[in-house]
Amino acid sequence: MRKILIIMSTFAPYNSCGSIPNTKLVKYLARQELDITLIANGVPAGVPVDEKLLPAEMDRIRTFRVHYSPFFSKTFGSVNKKLTESGAKEKMKAERRPIRSVVVSKLKKYYFAARSYDWTKNAKRILRKDLRGEHFDVVYSSYPSSQTHTIAQYVKRRGIAKTWVADFRDPMGYVAFDRFNYQKMIRKQHAFEKKADHITVVSEGALEKFRFPDVPDSKLSYFPNGYDPEDFSVTAESSRTCSDTLRLFYAGSLYSGRRDLTVLFQAISELAAQGALDPDRIRIEYAGNEWNVLCGFAEKYGLTHICKNYGYVTRHQVMEIMAEIDATIVCSHNTEADQGVVTGKLFELLLVEKPIIAVVTGNLPDSELGRIVKDCSAGIVFEEAEVARDYPLLKEWLRALYTEKQRTGAVASTVDLARRAQYSYDNIAYRLTALFGEQEATLAAKL
Repeated sequence: MRKILIIMSTFAPYNSCGSIPNTKLVKYLARQELDITLIANGVPAGVPVDEKLLPAEMDRIRTFRVHYSPFFSKTFGSVNKKLTESGAKEKMKAERRPIRSVVVSKLKKYYFAARSYDWTKNAKRILRKDLRGEHFDVVYSSYPSSQTHTIAQYVKRRGIAKTWVADFRDPMGYVAFDRFNYQKMIRKQHAFEKKADHITVVSEGALEKFRFPDVPDSKLSYFPNGYDPEDFSVTAESSRTCSDTLRLFYAGSLYSGRRDLTVLFQAISELAAQGALDPDRIRIEYAGNEWNVLCGFAEKYGLTHICKNYGYVTRHQVMEIMAEIDATIVCSHNTEADQGVVTGKLFELLLVEKPIIAVVTGNLPDSELGRIVKDCSAGIVFEEAEVARDYPLLKEWLRALYTEKQRTGAVASTVDLARRAQYSYDNIAYRLTALFGEQEATLAAKL
């Protein structure tokens, strides 16, 4: 049985988008013939938690939690809270308060640097104290926090593990960064890639951002986010309320409007004007922290009255809501500079087996997210880059969905279950163990 050391900076019961794929992957890795040791984040007091995210398989996993030092928590904890609150108010609009915006940005930068240093120091202490003298076959580290790769590089360099698999949820350099910080993060990513034995990324489109002349393509592998086929059992006993209202649901961040759902309200407004639907019999329901952003989209077309707000809820509650609604909404972007963006939320929506409305902004057509929705026959895709083609299709699809709801009281799923299965975490975990040196002989047979 191979010994695997897994290092993750976000993990259940912390209730965040980043912790969900990490936790689900570890759950199914624990069902393989692997001896797993997990080094993961502790959960500070006051942060959102969902104990239901923790799988029963944790009993099989030796787990060490990395907590921030008392000095860091006392010194920087309150500072971070104030910075977050100040930044949440319209993102400190630079044109209105340029000096304050710069100061807040600098303070956040120093805060994150201090937090990363503190986490890294405490994780190394676990290696030196609790895991002293141990050897692992593989160390697996997962971004988005670069300190996980820093620790894994330390593990590989010290001979604590033979093989290093570096997982990247996202590229480390974003086009939104200024030029200096973008180049700095790309250099850091490049350094990690040269030292790692295998690099995994979550979208095919993102592979281009990990190619360097001195990094062999054989190092790169594509492992998408996925869904847990056992997740929806929590709502299996739920039943829909009898209503002729078509209910569409979006959960998660709208990134201050960068995930733009305006086109959905435009289509509803035009269909209502044409007499194709009654706007009082359609509802856009939202769970998250950006209710005002959603209302901003709706207000342009006088449709704020059709919106419903749940506020910030746990993932378990989101799943319960999705058992009751008629269709789900997912939004992303696709541009020349930033392509291959596939939000992990998409795969959970595939599991729910409700029709999906995918809205993809940006100037580049044929998005990877859109291809997945179409490949699984899961719903409708609107791409801003193909507005002339996709907008009429979106309107017709919404009209048909509304008509079906009025006629039958329900909306049927069209998802292709066989095509969807490739995104199940049990299959993804099985494939990943091939990089760990297991199951090479049987992997091809299963795929």
